[in-house]
Amino acid sequence: MSEQNTKIYTKQGGAEQVYEDGAKLKLGANVTLTVSGTNVLFQGLPTADPSVAGALYSNAGVLTISAG
Repeated sequence: MSEQNTKIYTKQGGAEQVYEDGAKLKLGANVTLTVSGTNVLFQGLPTADPSVAGALYSNAGVLTISAG
């Protein structure tokens, strides 16, 4: 039997996705988004500007959006 993650689900009608406390979402090969209480944590973000407009990265611990 496969494990079902009920911390992430889509509301009936499909218009809203819900991430409850403790939910983890793997984004690509190395990035994880975790919901912990009122905190949203990103782990594995690049630490240098990826030079892609709109891409997130950690600039010495400051969440930054690349200008491209």
